[in-house]
Amino acid sequence: LIQQKKCQATAMDVELFCKGIQKICDDDEDQNFLESVGDYLSDICYLACLHKVKLEASFINAALACEIMEGLASSLYPDMAVQKIALPMVAKAELMHRFKL
Repeated sequence: LIQQKKCQATAMDVELFCKGIQKICDDDEDQNFLESVGDYLSDICYLACLHKVKLEASFINAALACEIMEGLASSLYPDMAVQKIALPMVAKAELMHRFKL
């Protein structure tokens, strides 16, 4: 999530950023992640700017791709529960990527 190279953040900035992320996780523990991707992305980007923490581009790209796909799917099929269909696919892709299958 955090890119260490060329980062202007101090150790305190990184710690405060991590505490902010932890607060987001704690506050929304019972919420469905995929229903609030846009909110999370906004909050994470705000924290990154506030604490001068540079985020990995791949994280931002993945989060934006999820938000765009969810928006398109809900526009085309308002009754479809995207998270029920997408979550297993995302988990499978992550496992395949992680274990290089």
